[in-house]
Amino acid sequence: MNQYTKSEWKKFRDELIELDNYKCRECKRSNSEVILQVHHKRYIPGHLPWQYPLEDCETLCKYCHAVKHQIIRPSTGWEFITQEDLGDLNGTCQNCNTTIRHMFLIQHKDWGIMEVGTNCCDKLTDTILASNLVESQTSYFNRKKRFLNSIRWKQDKNIYFISQGSFEIQIQEKDKDIFVLTIHNIQGKNLYYSLNEAKEKAFDVIESNTFIDYLKKHNIPFKDKKTKKKSNIKKAS
Repeated sequence: MNQYTKSEWKKFRDELIELDNYKCRECKRSNSEVILQVHHKRYIPGHLPWQYPLEDCETLCKYCHAVKHQIIRPSTGWEFITQEDLGDLNGTCQNCNTTIRHMFLIQHKDWGIMEVGTNCCDKLTDTILASNLVESQTSYFNRKKRFLNSIRWKQDKNIYFISQGSFEIQIQEKDKDIFVLTIHNIQGKNLYYSLNEAKEKAFDVIESNTFIDYLKKHNIPFKDKKTKKKSNIKKAS
């Protein structure tokens, strides 16, 4: 005979639901809204369903109970882990099966790890973190594209140059398809094998503030963006 049809189980179940005030512990809905069930948090060998300590049981609605047993994917309680730009529509959201470019890895304590798109990440984590990350990355790539293709780039023989913010950027073709980058009269040591590659590096240096940090480290004066005057940057303490 099924243990869950016995009177002992029905009595145990009804008493526990009463102790939980006839509400699901997860979604807080009452027995007037949903079907309530009793969930065993763990299984003890040799124990009948009604022989468990109360602390090992909880009242759940039918949906939340199914989620606990991983029959239904939970719609809340997910946490963001990391994100990757796939470069194109090369991924599939494991929640809604749509094609995605921006893949977000999220995790749930009762379900595990899942790869989802921007909208599903926002919905399942109850945040706008994914949307903000995609917006920030899109803005970054758009700025970079405009910088690479800017009409402000000038050429004098084998030297390409542009003024960006407080700094003068020069890219010199030392040999065929071999370029060196100079910013603020400081020539880099790396070689670049296309003009665009050198331009991208120049943008990344200015955008990330890496070059300012370098100037601070070496006490090199620079032209302040706001005052347009040369300033001495003291070494950071």
